[in-house]
Amino acid sequence: MNRRHLIRTSIGCLVLAPLVAAALWFLYRPWALTWGSTSEEIARPMPGDEVLDQPTFNATRAVTIEATPEEIWPWIVQIGYRRAGFYSYDLLDNDGIASSERILTEYQDLDVGDLIPLSNTTNVRVAELEPHRLLVLVFEVEGTWSNATWVWGLYPEDASQTRLVTRLRADARGIGPRLFLDLGEIIMMRKCMLGIKRRAERGRKTEVQQ
Repeated sequence: MNRRHLIRTSIGCLVLAPLVAAALWFLYRPWALTWGSTSEEIARPMPGDEVLDQPTFNATRAVTIEATPEEIWPWIVQIGYRRAGFYSYDLLDNDGIASSERILTEYQDLDVGDLIPLSNTTNVRVAELEPHRLLVLVFEVEGTWSNATWVWGLYPEDASQTRLVTRLRADARGIGPRLFLDLGEIIMMRKCMLGIKRRAERGRKTEVQQ
């Protein structure tokens, strides 16, 4: 590479870098923080919000599922590392073990105070639970996730449709954790929520056909 070409490349990078950064901050990040959710859902308080007064990361996502809360709930409560998995990218979050395609009765009895493993080093504790409606999880780990909550809410739209809303709040410090949360976390969360949607809707169709 000659000097002139190197200079042109450097100038191009200097010009593009602010544009890419602006696109990530003003377009991608807002989409990632609010994927699928309405303005009402974003503004609506959820249990667990009081744990963190000023989180550095506050994301509310939602999806409409053609199923009742009672049909969706079993898929949520069995989530966990080496439990039912996370319905996401199993190679990344479940040691390559495929997330369950069926409801596992051994993981349906969840109570306040129970621990759910998210990895071999990270757990969340059930802080609040209302069957078929609400699950509040508080992270119990040092470091990046020492102050974080993960909330699942089920809101019926009508007799056959439910809004699944999840809110993740964290007080993340450091460039690495912030970049992961702002840029990468949505990829796995989105797949997780769509995985729940697919499984719950498939289960309902099977019941109707029978």
